[in-house]
Amino acid sequence: MNEENITAQAIEAEAAQWLARQTGERWHPGLQRELDEWLGAELRHRLAYLRLRSAWERADVLSGQTVARPARRFLPQVSSTWRMAAGLLLACALGATLAPELGWRQGEQYATRTGENRTIALADGSRLTLNTATRLRTASDGERKVWLDRGEAYFDIAHDPDRPFVVEVGASRVTVLGTRFTVRRDGDSARVLVEQGRVRLSDRNTAVLIEGNQEATATAGSITRSEVGPERTTQRLAWREGRLVFDRTTLGMAAEEFNRYNERKLVIADPDVANLLIGGSFAPSNIDGFVRLLEQGCGLRARRDVDQIVVTR
Repeated sequence: MNEENITAQAIEAEAAQWLARQTGERWHPGLQRELDEWLGAELRHRLAYLRLRSAWERADVLSGQTVARPARRFLPQVSSTWRMAAGLLLACALGATLAPELGWRQGEQYATRTGENRTIALADGSRLTLNTATRLRTASDGERKVWLDRGEAYFDIAHDPDRPFVVEVGASRVTVLGTRFTVRRDGDSARVLVEQGRVRLSDRNTAVLIEGNQEATATAGSITRSEVGPERTTQRLAWREGRLVFDRTTLGMAAEEFNRYNERKLVIADPDVANLLIGGSFAPSNIDGFVRLLEQGCGLRARRDVDQIVVTR
């Protein structure tokens, strides 16, 4: 398999195999050299190993046990990374702290703060989940219609062929009968990702149908559509479970995603650093833990200010 096509899941599975072999009785220097080569082959390998090793040690601590001695042979100088990553992974496992579910009220405005998720239960059986820093308004006349003023929302719409559900996003409109999808608004741009079913995205000039595992973006009077694939769709929707999932994602793009969930911003000024490819699953609010992992796993440096963290080589 071409290394560029290996998924994050496959890498983490291989990292888990290495961990299991390390804690066995047959571990020897030859295997350690093979592991060192694998870890040095790509940054994603090291990050996956760091995360899973930390979870392993965290589980041992919680159960009152100790990690098997052979597993301690790798990189003893970064033992602090294991402790940091353990907390990071634990936050991922627990997911985001969600606001209580709200009942649907006509003509109301619903909003989330930075880093907050909130679910709204509609009278027709539909459910909406608002992502970080999102504002959404509902129709005042009982119509199945909302306005997404900013941010991102996940829609699980109850099927009703006589009453289509409409999402107004600036100059764009999303029309559905019953399906699951997300809408993200960035200024005047609207991006729709469909998990299941079909929706219609339209603006003043054109309209396109979007099916499951497809995405379309409406901006500047035009709409572009692309295939996403089921695995990528699942990764993109992981925010509903309190996770950010990256797979061969540039550090610059990862920083932009983290910045959506945090008041303290992650700044990657060096283009070479911004183009580093990373992978893994992270808690959106744990920006400090993510940066420490970059320092220990990638050899990067960080300058921590009150309102930002600047990452350099």
